[in-house]
Amino acid sequence: MRLYHGSNVVVDRIDLTKSKPYKDFGQGFYLSDNEEQARNMARQKVLQTGFGTEVVNVYEFDERFLTEGELKVKHFEAYSEEWAKFVVRNRDRKSAQPLHDYDVVIGPIADDKVGVQIRLFIDQYIRCADAD
Repeated sequence: MRLYHGSNVVVDRIDLTKSKPYKDFGQGFYLSDNEEQARNMARQKVLQTGFGTEVVNVYEFDERFLTEGELKVKHFEAYSEEWAKFVVRNRDRKSAQPLHDYDVVIGPIADDKVGVQIRLFIDQYIRCADAD
């Protein structure tokens, strides 16, 4: 499987100490199977930092590691309540990190529209209907 990582630098060697905490799936190295999505992330990174050039790093990943290997994998098939709670917990800056022990987390990203809703929920502008 070909995976992509958008950045403002070439990443020859993955260094998790350079990863920021409080991201959707926790601190880690984020990859996509969508090259255009990675390209957009690279563009965003250059704009955010004002440094470097847009780089789409390409990696080959043996999918057998997801089922036959010793990796602990969490897979979200689609947006769901479980996914949203997982993202909210990982983004919560009041919580100690890490919040889970998965080696690999697969699932949808919180794009701009979903990300806004999650931020409103975290900031308590909206809440779950079952929270009454």
